Amino acid sequence: MRLLFVLGFSALCATANAEEPPKVDPPSPVPPKAYAKEARPEIRLADPNEPTGKGRFEFGSYGRVSVASDLRGGTGRSTNIVSHGPRIDEESYTEFELRREDEWSSGFHTRVVTSLALFAPFFHFSGSLDQRVGVRNLYAQASAKNWSLWAGSRMYRGDDIYLLNWWPLDNQNTMGAGGSYRIDHGQSDTTIALHAGMQRLDNAFQAQQIQSPIPFGITSMAVTVLDRPRTIETFKFTHVMRGSDARPVLGNANGGLKFIGYVEAHQLPAGSFRDTTLQQDKPLPSDWGFLVGGQVTFYTGKRDTYASLFVRHARGVAAYDPLAVPSTFAFDRTTQGTAETQVALATNIELGPITLPMAAYLRWFRDASPTETSLYKYDEGAIVARPHVFFSDHWGIAIEGSYQLRRHAFLDTKSGGPLTSSILKGGIIPFFSPAGRGTFKRPQFRLIYNVTSRNEGARSLYPQDDAFASRAVEHFLGAGAEWWFNFSSYP
Repeated sequence: MRLLFVLGFSALCATANAEEPPKVDPPSPVPPKAYAKEARPEIRLADPNEPTGKGRFEFGSYGRVSVASDLRGGTGRSTNIVSHGPRIDEESYTEFELRREDEWSSGFHTRVVTSLALFAPFFHFSGSLDQRVGVRNLYAQASAKNWSLWAGSRMYRGDDIYLLNWWPLDNQNTMGAGGSYRIDHGQSDTTIALHAGMQRLDNAFQAQQIQSPIPFGITSMAVTVLDRPRTIETFKFTHVMRGSDARPVLGNANGGLKFIGYVEAHQLPAGSFRDTTLQQDKPLPSDWGFLVGGQVTFYTGKRDTYASLFVRHARGVAAYDPLAVPSTFAFDRTTQGTAETQVALATNIELGPITLPMAAYLRWFRDASPTETSLYKYDEGAIVARPHVFFSDHWGIAIEGSYQLRRHAFLDTKSGGPLTSSILKGGIIPFFSPAGRGTFKRPQFRLIYNVTSRNEGARSLYPQDDAFASRAVEHFLGAGAEWWFNFSSYP
């Protein structure tokens, strides 16, 4: 009993001697307005006069992938000998396009386009990770009701000839800017388009860098000593007639007509190439050229039936593709005297289960060299037809036949006449078309067999160690697919 009393008394004393906890003042009240302002930042109302937009991303693609054998244990390859041969045995290639499309309340439409290309061979064939990639489009465009403006890097093209994989009139790969204006006439319209751009190819004809010592140092750095870009301006006039406006010409109002006039101007400034071996500068004179051409297209308005005629004539440096380098020159080291004339025809007829695309062209080319005999003075041409027969809405077979010829202003010592090269090609293409009937319905899955017969003149165009130099007959057996969808980066 005494023990319990002692323990209780000790606990009471300890409690009495313990320090009181510190007093904490309550938080001062926060003004309601200040608290609300901190928790909910002020929201600025949109200016009703500020344009707003609705945008979306679009994806598109063009592609063809095939693999083939020459039936001799090697790979199949193209046998064309002219500038624009049939595409039946062409190699794989694809493009991927990503676009940003915006519609603004101000009435403008803007488009930003990025297109990347992949060139064969692909990884699964070569086993190499060094894939060749090209930027084919990287530009922005703004348009309203009747006009448009663009700037950047782009493929700037018109109509193509599918069977020859060729744009015979306007085909620019340029970094520049352009614009167009369209005049609406009701059942017809007229469009005027202008463009200017530059190209400086990475070769000794237009660009050169050398190592130059740095003052007050022991190292060197690369310095550009040759910088001569080609500047190109284009003008295109397009007039389209439809319906009742086309009736006086066509006799009916179902189809339409398209007329195109086209002009190019090319300028190449002077420069100087440094021969690092002889330590001498070789002057390169300024150069220029022009191209004029036209196109007439008739279409029925039923399926994809149409016919197009192209004509063009070029002089000087404009006779060479902007992505190509002239091979020969005049005495003054210019291309003055070079001339090229081309006439091309493309058509497609679709009736029931049968379609018939055809194409042909003639080209007369004369380089600027003063010599009368040259491999760079020649006439050439090609003709191709590929009829399709659909056994059902999705299955069919196509048969292609073509002929190519090139005649050089060069003596063939064996025949005693001009060197003449020719090949005859024939192919059969069973195909599957999920999208239905039509020459241009895609995607398309196909088997391809093509046989080429080349004459002695054609064989003489290849190096002596090339198998094509000794073989008169070539086989191509392969399988592949081709597609295009939502690919609208062309003007």
